[in-house]
Amino acid sequence: MQYTVYVLNNNYQCISVCSFNRALALVEQKKAEVVKYAEHVVHTVSRAIQVPLIIKLFRFIKAFNRKVNFSKNMVLDRDDYTCQYCGKRILNKSEITIDHVVPKSRGGKSTFENVVAACSHCNRKKHNRLPVEANMFPIKKPTQPSITRRMKTIMDDVEKILLIE
Repeated sequence: MQYTVYVLNNNYQCISVCSFNRALALVEQKKAEVVKYAEHVVHTVSRAIQVPLIIKLFRFIKAFNRKVNFSKNMVLDRDDYTCQYCGKRILNKSEITIDHVVPKSRGGKSTFENVVAACSHCNRKKHNRLPVEANMFPIKKPTQPSITRRMKTIMDDVEKILLIE
C-alpha cells in the first residue's frame, strides 16, 4: 500500500509529493503539520494512524527552478510523447524512443538540449545523420525542462482538494 502525500511550503505553496512514510516522519519530527487527512487509516500493532493527504512544512524551502536530472522519461514528458520529427503523438511506450539530434558518434551528448522524442520510424529514418544530412529537423528546439510544469499540475490538484473543504 502506497499513499501519496502533497507537501506544502509554509506559505501554502505546493512544492512536492512524498510517500506516507516520509510524511509521517516529517510530522513526527515536528518539521511539518497535517493540513488535511485522507480517508485511509493504517493499522499498526499498537495504534491506528490516519493517512495524511496534505502536509505543510514549518520551514520555507526554495523548490522551484531546480535543475532537472536528464532521463528518457523527462525528455518524453517535455516533448509530450510527441515525435519531434513527424509530430505524431505516441501513447505506446514501446513505439517511442529518444533521438540524439547530433548523434553520439558525431560528438553529441546525452543532454536535454541534444535529445528529442522520436517515433521508431523517424528514429530509424534519421539513423546516424545530422538533421541537415537527413533533412529532418525537430519541430521544437530541445531545451532543459523546468520542474515547474510538474509542480503546477500538483498545485492544481492541491487547490482542488482544498476548495472541496
